[in-house]
Amino acid sequence: MDSSNRVAGLSGGFILGYGIGNFAFAFLGLVVVVNLQFFYTDYVGLGAGLVAWSLLFARMFDAVTDPLIGWVSDHTNTRIGRRRPWIIGASIPLAFAFYFLFTPPVVADPTQSQGYLLFYMLTLYILVYFVWTIGAVPYLSLGAELTDDYHERVKVIAVREMCALTGLLMATVLPAYLIYQFGGREGYSLMGGILGAGAALFLLTSGLVCRERVEFRGRESMSPYVGWITTFRNDHFRRLLVAFFCSAVAGAIPATLVIYMSVYIIGTPVWWTESIPGWMPTWSYYLLLYFMSGICSLPFWNRAAVWWGKRNTWAIAIAMATIASAACWWLHEGSILYFSILLVCGGISFGNYLTLPPSMVADIIDYDEVTTGRRREGAYFAIWAFVTKLGAAVTGFVALQVLEHVGYVPGVAQTETVKTWMLWMYSWFPALLYLLSFITLFRFNFSAEDLNVIQVKIGRA
Repeated sequence: MDSSNRVAGLSGGFILGYGIGNFAFAFLGLVVVVNLQFFYTDYVGLGAGLVAWSLLFARMFDAVTDPLIGWVSDHTNTRIGRRRPWIIGASIPLAFAFYFLFTPPVVADPTQSQGYLLFYMLTLYILVYFVWTIGAVPYLSLGAELTDDYHERVKVIAVREMCALTGLLMATVLPAYLIYQFGGREGYSLMGGILGAGAALFLLTSGLVCRERVEFRGRESMSPYVGWITTFRNDHFRRLLVAFFCSAVAGAIPATLVIYMSVYIIGTPVWWTESIPGWMPTWSYYLLLYFMSGICSLPFWNRAAVWWGKRNTWAIAIAMATIASAACWWLHEGSILYFSILLVCGGISFGNYLTLPPSMVADIIDYDEVTTGRRREGAYFAIWAFVTKLGAAVTGFVALQVLEHVGYVPGVAQTETVKTWMLWMYSWFPALLYLLSFITLFRFNFSAEDLNVIQVKIGRA
């Protein structure tokens, strides 16, 4: 393989064409992580403990599907590429599955139909994430293949995640507006239809616009689960994954509990009701502020990675997240301004989390190619996607189980015990996990110079 195979200097239009696919995964993902459990506990009437088990079981199902889809994607060989058939093929089914997830049947007495509601939620939740995996793992894998340049990889991921954050903004406003206009269940159902259709459109567009590199096709096959085991022999990836998992779990806890915190801890003061439009609840404002801060931070993190390196830049963001999380312990009724300041800090850190770790994985995949002779982006990003979903599942399961155990009752003022547990889970627990992520990250050491040495060996220096 000679150096003519090196790819760099991608056009802005091409990068944007790839990036817009992440609109779909972003706004669907946020609604699932933030709204799904609240919707099923407070609107559908399913018990918090049963919702928790549903979240956990569905994500465990991903443990089987993620490596399988990653392997199939790595070894697909069609005239339009390895990844694009799966991205395009997942678009329409994902739209339908998402709509029906938020359109459960209405029952006369939810307390007498818990098994039926659990079966419905679990079935649709598994279906959503199965189709999600079919599209998302190849999509994430494609991002690692587009360029060989150390810093341009950050740019590609930054554009992709800017699209994601823009999608997240949509997912904060639309549910709140539709719930206000049409009521809880009908509003969520309309949201499922609108966001599902939007997801299909963005995925189709991204899949049609992108082009793949022909030299990555037709590599020697490897069993999907053997492929997973082999990735863990990569010391660089193993260390990075541990740091990422700790951050993923830490970040998933606030996403799971933000509506509960908004409703039951901070509350809605009279001045908010009198001066803010009714379709903008406080929790929607909090999410908008958080994600807007993330969007604004992306150009800075892009430049900072050039100045200080990817690992050190990510470490700075983790430190910010640790401090912001711990400071949430002092939230109380009416503390909207204080919470807003913390959300700006957390959102800036979140912008870094979305951008730098995936670009670091792309660098490590080149290292893997030297040792295995294969391009296995699907295997790596299958694990990466699974860890992300596992973090959300574990935290959602634990948080809802704890709430039910300490006496949470939907729709009423909570006891001081419940509020204390909400605060602890929202603040100190993620702060400790962020601290562990920070410490673990410094065992990772793979720089731009290391990547250049590796690319010399594979003929793409």
